Amino acid sequence: MTMPTICLVSAAPGDVVPGRELADPDCAEFPGLMDRAEVKAWLQAIGYGPDDENELIYLVTEDDPGTIPAGFEYITVVL
Repeated sequence: MTMPTICLVSAAPGDVVPGRELADPDCAEFPGLMDRAEVKAWLQAIGYGPDDENELIYLVTEDDPGTIPAGFEYITVVL
């Protein structure tokens, strides 16, 4: 059984990155993802806060076409 691999990408409003913004109702859900220690540490390191309107987190799955553009902070997580 292959474990899914996803990426979380830090972006600003208007940036073009693959995937879906976490607040998008059509965004895939992975229960417990945001509670994982490595994800929490990454969010803290990039200064993300859920109330920050200038910081968006995109979820990129293996089904999303395209690659993460250079210069964007991201974390890869194997579920």
